[in-house]
Amino acid sequence: MKGSCHCGAVRFEVRGDVRRTSFCHCSQCRRQSGGVWASADIAREALEIEGPVRWFAASPKARRGFCPECGAYLFWEADGSGEIAFGLGAVDGPTGLTVTRHLFVTDVLPLPQGPVQGTCLCGEVSVTLEDNSGEVTACHCVQCRKVSGHLPFSLDDPDRRARMEGDLATYRSPGGAVRRFCPHCGSKIAFDGAEGLRSVYIGLFDLLGGHRPDLHIFTAYKGDYYALPAQSRAYPGAGPA
Repeated sequence: MKGSCHCGAVRFEVRGDVRRTSFCHCSQCRRQSGGVWASADIAREALEIEGPVRWFAASPKARRGFCPECGAYLFWEADGSGEIAFGLGAVDGPTGLTVTRHLFVTDVLPLPQGPVQGTCLCGEVSVTLEDNSGEVTACHCVQCRKVSGHLPFSLDDPDRRARMEGDLATYRSPGGAVRRFCPHCGSKIAFDGAEGLRSVYIGLFDLLGGHRPDLHIFTAYKGDYYALPAQSRAYPGAGPA
């Protein structure tokens, strides 16, 4: 099994058996993925990594690896465990796996009235979202899955009212979209579509963390390791006409 980040600067190869798989909903993974992270755990010596991985220690017990060029969240490694987790969304082609375990599932809180403020994982970037009344979208395209490690969840900001402060890195995807992320911790901040529509990732906001997507787009490109929620509004392309 082989994988890569969105831009291809970081590549990896799995040379052993997967020990366990999971979806992680913790606040740290939500910030780095933009939504939910899906991963597989293997022995550290069974994963070969090539390229300029940037590591961020979000806690004294573990570190997180991402691509400094495109911001893709790729790896999680606990100190002294002898294991490492890799993002299933970054795998090239089918994984042959099925993920059923969910970790740190967040309760859904009532949507707050008025602006909400969020930060990246390291605190260098803050975002104030003036309007959170829109629909939450999950994108299943290959690019988004590689950047997030699974699925990013976003709210559209058509009037660009969200205020972003701090040091932001950008990566222009093939097709012209611009992805914004924190260069220090790899947290996903915003996505500017090729036609100018901005979306902000809800993983940044603790008050929005438990909310699940209202609609799913580009499901024709979804990964093989998960199923769409029952009775979900799903579109094989960019969404309703």
